[in-house]
Formats: sequence, C-alpha cells, structure tokens
Amino acid sequence: MTRHKNWFRQEPKDFTDKPLRNRKFSKRYLFDADFRELDLDGALFDEAMLEGARFDGSSLAQASIRNAHLAHAKFRNTDLTNADLSYDRDFPRKKNSCFYVDFSNSAMENTNFSRSPLTYARFERSILIHANFNRATLVAADLTSSNMQNADLRFTNLSRAKLVGCDLRGANLSFTNLTGANLENAIYDDTTIWRGTRYNQRTRWVDGKRQPPPLRHPS
Repeated sequence: MTRHKNWFRQEPKDFTDKPLRNRKFSKRYLFDADFRELDLDGALFDEAMLEGARFDGSSLAQASIRNAHLAHAKFRNTDLTNADLSYDRDFPRKKNSCFYVDFSNSAMENTNFSRSPLTYARFERSILIHANFNRATLVAADLTSSNMQNADLRFTNLSRAKLVGCDLRGANLSFTNLTGANLENAIYDDTTIWRGTRYNQRTRWVDGKRQPPPLRHPS
C-alpha cells in the first residue's frame, strides 16, 4: 500500500505553460496541484483527486469535474461558466467530497452542482445565475453577496448557510432546507419560489428577524 501511495505522489503538480484545453485528467491523483492562471476550458477532471489543488484565476468553462474530490481546493476568481461539478445519485461519497472548497469571486453561470456535497464551501460575491444546486448539500456554506438569480435550489440543504445580501430573484427554493440559515438583506421578489421551504426559529430572514418568514410564491 505504501508503494502505491508513493507512486501517486509522483503525479506532476505544476502545469505552468502547458497546453491544457480539453485535456483529460479523469481519475488522476492531483493533490495540491497548481493549476493557477491557466486555460483549462473543456478539461475533464471526472473522479479526479484534487484535494488542496489551486485553480485561482483559471478558465474552466465547460469543464467536466463530476464526482471529483475537491475538499479544500481553491477556485477563486475562476471562470466555471457551463462547467459540470455534479455528483451521480449512486456515486459512493465516502472518499470524495467538496467540503471547504473555495469558489469566491468566481463566474459560475449555468454551472451544474447537482447533488454535490458542498458543506462549508465558500461562494462569496460569485455569479451563480441559472446555477443548478438541485439536491446539493450546502450546510454552513457561505454565499454572501452572490448573484443567484434563477438558480435551481430545489431540495437543496442550506441549513446554517450564509445567504446575506444574496440575490434570489427568480430562484426556485422549493423544498429547500433553510433551518438556521441567514438571509439578512437578501434580495427576492414575486418570482422567487418558496414552495415547501423548510425553516425553523433559528432562520434569520431578510429584515434580520427570525420570525415571521416572508415566504411568497406564485399561485
């Protein structure tokens, strides 16, 4: 087993000045790899081990990062437009997760996070327009000041998440778990769907109060 671990550590970790567009990294062991400031559009990282990897300032538009292990990875100021970071329903999650991953200040319009385990993830000031978080787990995640217009948050677990100043106009929060979440100064209107949304006495609403909830949805 030790021999295998040492072999894994021999994977290249610095990809500076290498052509990486549409490159295949599926199932590679790339712990702490340095992918900063690179063109990775269309790259494939499905089921790759990317714990601690750094993608700051890179472009990953239309990249496929499905079922990947992204714990503690950094995607700050990254373009992930139309990227796929989803998890399959039957994929075993004992070894792979996206816990503590940092997506702050990134562009993620139309990005797919369906079923992703994103506990403690950071999305501050990110663009998440039309992003798909259907059935994702975002427990204690930080989405402060993010633009989530028309995002799909159906059945998403946002318990204890920070949604302070978040733009939720047009977002679908049907059956979303908001227990203990903080939505202070969040922006919403009649296009925001709250059908079946779960909350409790610890949920903090737009006006900073804990009760009553300002839930509205189109009839």
